[in-house]
Amino acid sequence: MPARRPPPDAESPARLAARIEALEDRVRRLEVLVRGSAGAKPPRASGQVRRKAVAAPRVNSRPRPRCPGCTLELPPGARGEACVWCGFQLDAVRLRKRKA
Repeated sequence: MPARRPPPDAESPARLAARIEALEDRVRRLEVLVRGSAGAKPPRASGQVRRKAVAAPRVNSRPRPRCPGCTLELPPGARGEACVWCGFQLDAVRLRKRKA
């Protein structure tokens, strides 16, 4: 059974305008809810100056050494003869210093 369609005159321009206004109102309310739940600030006026965000300090700027066999990070502390993850013999290759 095909879906019923309303007659063409039922969707008058006034009725469509009212539906569009209702949808726009719902979108505005949803935007307010999303801004409130995310803790975001409302958009600022065009005359305000944007401040530069301060970056968080880095805890460890140097990357951890990786195993040449499995490319996983080696755990902190004294390195043994083999990788703790895959058993790769670390003395089989000469570890190179990374380029900055």
